[in-house]
Amino acid sequence: MTRCCAVLILFAAVATADDSPKPLSPAAKLEALQKEQKDAQKAYVKAAQALEDTPAGQQKSDELWKAFDKEQAARFMAAVELAKGDPKSDFALSALEWVLTTHRAHYLPAGLAAKKLVTEHHAANPKVAKIAALVGYYQPDEQHREQTNALLKAVAEKNLDRSAQGQVAMAFAREAMRKFAVAEYKRTPDTDALATAAEVAFETIVNDYADYPWLMRDGKRTLSEEAKQELFELRHLRVGKTAPELEGADLDGVKFKLSDSRGKVTVVVFWGSWCGPCMAMVPRERELVARLKDKPFVLIGVNGDTELAKAKEVVAKERMTWRSFWNGDKGWEGPMTTAWNVRNWPTVYVLDHKGVIRFRDLPGEELDKAIDQLIGELEKK
Repeated sequence: MTRCCAVLILFAAVATADDSPKPLSPAAKLEALQKEQKDAQKAYVKAAQALEDTPAGQQKSDELWKAFDKEQAARFMAAVELAKGDPKSDFALSALEWVLTTHRAHYLPAGLAAKKLVTEHHAANPKVAKIAALVGYYQPDEQHREQTNALLKAVAEKNLDRSAQGQVAMAFAREAMRKFAVAEYKRTPDTDALATAAEVAFETIVNDYADYPWLMRDGKRTLSEEAKQELFELRHLRVGKTAPELEGADLDGVKFKLSDSRGKVTVVVFWGSWCGPCMAMVPRERELVARLKDKPFVLIGVNGDTELAKAKEVVAKERMTWRSFWNGDKGWEGPMTTAWNVRNWPTVYVLDHKGVIRFRDLPGEELDKAIDQLIGELEKK
């Protein structure tokens, strides 16, 4: 073989090798996962919205969700596996942040695995602040809560960044609020003490982290603004407190006030047509209104739809004969839900004839019994 031929063969081999596909970098793999998730979510929403509102359509919707959820769970876990390749790196933190800033991931094994990696390798990193805000907000079950608390304690002990410390303080304050809410619901003897502990926690945020953004809302609100709203709920929306005023227009544009119902037992329900549990309550609400039509009782809704026409359509279709305030075109972020610090849908308050909050968020038959109890008290007087 001549030297020229040998050189040509070598050049051809090198050219062939250069033309072969190169392995994707971890960053490129993460970007591909994120794009795939975004595209899949758009496709799922489009397909679900095209279905008819029938039992068959609902069954198909459930099937679509299960298929999509299985795929997204795999994508989130793939991102966690990428992070494990170099767990201390900024890339790993980016991958874990993507997982933990996605609401659904907090209910999946990938979320738990991501929290463990952050706890072990990034607790001291100032960039962990947003993750601290998110994990402190989403706590779906005891297993996740245990790992969340381990992460937050590690950040509190190791991280010198004030913003990160503020997110942790908010998370601990919200946990104190959760404990109080459970005690209030169960009417345990330590309810007042837990309320005081929650107040102290939120007051600390107002005093120490006033101007730092709350990263749960992408910095749209400060930690102090959020803490003040929680303090308002603790001080004015607890069982035993007189309910704050609600004033606005109903779905037909007629103005009225919550206080117009004084003298009657009043149930206030924050609802939206997009909220499955809210709409599942409607048959029971219809029964209540019909059963108590001759009693000193009134049911008042606060609607969280962004489109007034949609709300009115649902009210007519579901035969919701009671009045609802419209919360405005900001929907669930409108003025009434903001004032009353509503986070869960539905949220239900039961007021006695003096406007005092007596019960909150009672399920099914317990709600009926509470209403009957208060009507009985009023009729005796």
